[in-house]
Amino acid sequence: MSGLRAHPRFLRVWLGQACGAVGDQLLPVAVSLYVISRGGGVAEVSLVLGARAVALVLCLLVGGVLADRVRRSRVLLGADWFRGALLLATAVALPSLPLLVMPVVVALVAAGEALSRPAFRSMVPTLLPGDMLERGNALVSAAQRSAAVLGALAGAAVVSFVGPRAALFAAGAVFAISGLTVLRLDDTAPAALGRSVLADAAAGVRAMRERPWVLAVMSTASVHLMTGTAAALTLLPLIAHDRLGGDLAYGAVLAAMAIGALPGLALAGRWRPRAKGVASMCVLSGYALVPLSLAVPLPLPVVMACFAIGGFAVEFFFVYWLSALQRGIPGEVLGKVLALDQLGAFALLPVGYLLVGPVVGAVGTGPTLVGAAVVVAATSALCLVVPGVARFADPDTGVDEVAAAGSRG
Repeated sequence: MSGLRAHPRFLRVWLGQACGAVGDQLLPVAVSLYVISRGGGVAEVSLVLGARAVALVLCLLVGGVLADRVRRSRVLLGADWFRGALLLATAVALPSLPLLVMPVVVALVAAGEALSRPAFRSMVPTLLPGDMLERGNALVSAAQRSAAVLGALAGAAVVSFVGPRAALFAAGAVFAISGLTVLRLDDTAPAALGRSVLADAAAGVRAMRERPWVLAVMSTASVHLMTGTAAALTLLPLIAHDRLGGDLAYGAVLAAMAIGALPGLALAGRWRPRAKGVASMCVLSGYALVPLSLAVPLPLPVVMACFAIGGFAVEFFFVYWLSALQRGIPGEVLGKVLALDQLGAFALLPVGYLLVGPVVGAVGTGPTLVGAAVVVAATSALCLVVPGVARFADPDTGVDEVAAAGSRG
């Protein structure tokens, strides 16, 4: 942190985006609890979460285009103040709003989130020198994980003790503060791209098709989100309300997942296994504990522990996966591949949210969650069959990370 103090512009933007991240995490928790308090069930909660996922998928590419064509500070300012104004207006009008308006509000806020993500990530290299990027990105990741904890706890606590309107006012306020941090920020507009958006996307797709291990891992992550994540996050607030202790238990379980992610980041940053793909996919199979912990009646501390393991598994996997993409994908198409990776991960999530209700209605809550856990564990293992996945590298290279880093230095 000491070296970053010499770069106040970065810290200023980082602080604002950390505030906005709290709002992003607070809102879906608060709205889900509000929907349940109004008599909503699985279908209504699925609609709220699905609306957020759909908006992220649809707007991420737009956000990437804007980040490459418009001053990024203006993108961040517009996205933050749009979300702040929308939530403050929603809070004022909440008592008279129909319940079906809430998924629309969540979707619009998620659209602002999708616009700001690529703008902020592409702004970091313009705010820090090259030798400080690792420290800066680590601080960004730590802020995001902390925001997940604070947002989940704050959403549940404010709704429980004060009410949903107060939660919406709080979320609107943090977005307003976030926008202030980039007001009058002196940044330059990025250079215009020479190719169309479709041509850029096609280049990224070609790079992925040339590497079956990349497609295999991306597909596995998408299936995990569609099954394990969709089932667990849709049913968690209902199960928390019925048998875990209520709204605060809901926030505590989500916070446990975020807290569990932190040691996953720390371990992956220090340990260098030779077969990074084997280590990553084996650990990722532990994410099956997330839906499995909700399938049977377990005490709240056990459920929290299982969600913490799930958070650990996801972040442990993500560090090695992102590093593998950075090593194995040519620099001229890396940005497009990273964007497509995120889009692919979210693409099936709305489908999963929409399917949870009908599947629960057909087979029941327990079998749905057990089935999701089986899919997560099985696909993690099957992915290792694809050549290249075991080392997270092309089979004919298997470049070691240290050697690759040395050659680039």
